Amino acid sequence: MTLYDYFKVLIENKRKIIIISSIAFIFSIILAFFIIKPVFLSSGMVKTASTKSSMLGGILSSTGLAELGDFGDLASGSGSSSNELALYENILMSRDNIEETIIKFNILEEENFKFMYDAVKYFRENVIYLSKDKVAGTMVIGVYDVSPEKAKEMADFLISQLNKKNMELNVMNARNNRIFIEERYQIVKQDLRAIEDSLEKFQDMYGIAPDLQIQLAAKGNFELEAELKSEEIKLDILSKILTPDQAEIKMQIEKINAIKNQLNEINENDYEKSKLNLKGSPNVAMNFLRLKRDLEIQNKIMVTLIPMLEQSKIEENRETPTVLIIDKPNIPDKKSKPKRIVIVGILTFGTFIFTYLFFFAKSVLREKYMKNFKINK
Repeated sequence: MTLYDYFKVLIENKRKIIIISSIAFIFSIILAFFIIKPVFLSSGMVKTASTKSSMLGGILSSTGLAELGDFGDLASGSGSSSNELALYENILMSRDNIEETIIKFNILEEENFKFMYDAVKYFRENVIYLSKDKVAGTMVIGVYDVSPEKAKEMADFLISQLNKKNMELNVMNARNNRIFIEERYQIVKQDLRAIEDSLEKFQDMYGIAPDLQIQLAAKGNFELEAELKSEEIKLDILSKILTPDQAEIKMQIEKINAIKNQLNEINENDYEKSKLNLKGSPNVAMNFLRLKRDLEIQNKIMVTLIPMLEQSKIEENRETPTVLIIDKPNIPDKKSKPKRIVIVGILTFGTFIFTYLFFFAKSVLREKYMKNFKINK
């Protein structure tokens, strides 16, 4: 087959091809402009409300508790706008939300669906329109319908459903946070009371400030040791000048022995709150500091939990809109689909190609038949 053969088929059957293509052209015009109903798109634009948990997250971040265990889940709060948009899309495309829309606007009966499953699939694929802008944090929510008024009503309904269901999710999340914080608050309250009781018993046993008492005992011990060294040097000097039986020597020895007895009493006797003793004092000081540290930690957690608890209660009872509407759905005055010129072009060109292929195949078969007929003859 040469290029000439292809043109030959076209030239030989051009009249029939043109007639059939013209008929298809006229039929496609009738179909596109008079039979297929125009479909309108009504859409609105919404924006994520990123402040819904920012106060709670700010409290956690400012206190540093977002790094501690389960508190990190609370600090994440609202998340990024892309996560919010993904949640919005899941809410709008959820089976429950679509079924409510189908029932409200009688789509099941209008489109003659026997099963709700088919109606939901049809709605997702042909009715609802979603477009996200992750950078700006906005979403366009649209609805296709042959009635502009109905398209607007459904778009309004979907946006209201989005706001309603998102608010319900926020309230549920805030309630869970409040329950969690209340449980932690009660635990911290019990721990704080136990530490306060332990510290009170410890101070009854070892004094109000055993760490200061130990510091005084250590200071007294250092001073006595310095005094002891000084008196021993003085005794050495007197021993070189005086005889051992003289009164000055005996008085100096008694003074040194008295200082040694005081040092032994401080170093060897157990710690008591009414005496400046050092034996066992490291354990006393360490236990006291541990109790003080635990008390400070629990107090800090308590101070943090109280505003968090109040904020979670506010979030739980908040009824402000969680979806910001930038553009409300309008009644469209121009159809969105179908593209009539595209329909006419596809049908006409498709008919032309199909008709040409038909005559081309007919020509090839005829030539083969004639060739076989001549051979057999």
